[in-house]
Amino acid sequence: MALEQQDNPIRDKNTHATPSGEKPQRVVTSQLELIPLDGSMYVSFYHIPDMRSDVEQQRVRQALIPFSELLIEHCIDVDARHLALYHQDPIEAVTVALMRLNLGAELQQTMPHYEPFELATAKKKTHAGQLNPSNETALNQLQQFLSKLIERFEQWLKALRKK
Repeated sequence: MALEQQDNPIRDKNTHATPSGEKPQRVVTSQLELIPLDGSMYVSFYHIPDMRSDVEQQRVRQALIPFSELLIEHCIDVDARHLALYHQDPIEAVTVALMRLNLGAELQQTMPHYEPFELATAKKKTHAGQLNPSNETALNQLQQFLSKLIERFEQWLKALRKK
C-alpha cells in the first residue's frame, strides 16, 4: 500500500488546503507515478522484535516522517514485527533512525523490487504516447499468454463435455 493510501500515512502530500469546516479533497495518484522511471526500486526488510503494539507501530511511523521523500511505500506487519520499505536511493539514515527507537530494529536485507509486467510495459510508453520498439516483445508475451489461456479453456471445455 502506498504511503498516501495507508490508514496512518507518513505524509499526505495529495491533500489540498481547504477552509476550516470543509472536508479536504484528495487527488488520486496513480501507482505508476510512484515507480521510478529508471526502474531502480529496492525493498528493505527490517525485523523489529520489540514492536508489539500500536504505540510502537506509531513510533516507527513517526521515525519515518523525516525520510518521506526517500520512501516510495512502506508496509508494517505488527504480528510478525516486520517493516518493509520501498525506496530508490540508499536509506542508511533510515536504518540509524529506526535503531535509535530502541525497539531492536535490524536491517535484514535490501533487494531489487519486483515490478509487475503490466506496470513495466506501461512505463515504456514515450512522451508522445507511442510505443517503443521494445514493446513488441511485450506484445508477443501477451499474445503467448492469451494463446495459453485459450488452450487451457478449450481443455477445460473438453473435460466438461466428457462428464
